[in-house]
Amino acid sequence: MADTPQTPEAVAYQLMRDVLAAEGGALSGDGPSRAWLLTTYAECLKTVRPEVAKASPTHGRSSF
Repeated sequence: MADTPQTPEAVAYQLMRDVLAAEGGALSGDGPSRAWLLTTYAECLKTVRPEVAKASPTHGRSSF
């Protein structure tokens, strides 16, 4: 991955592959479902881009 740009998306993709490897899956053949891949990638992206994941709630108060 040394030649791959270290964008948040690239890091999230590698993290997803690491999770897949840790769970004993494979990206080819009878590997994980499309839903698993998309959900896991989204979770990984939130992990490497915490500003997206930690938007503060308004707790019922108006923001204006």
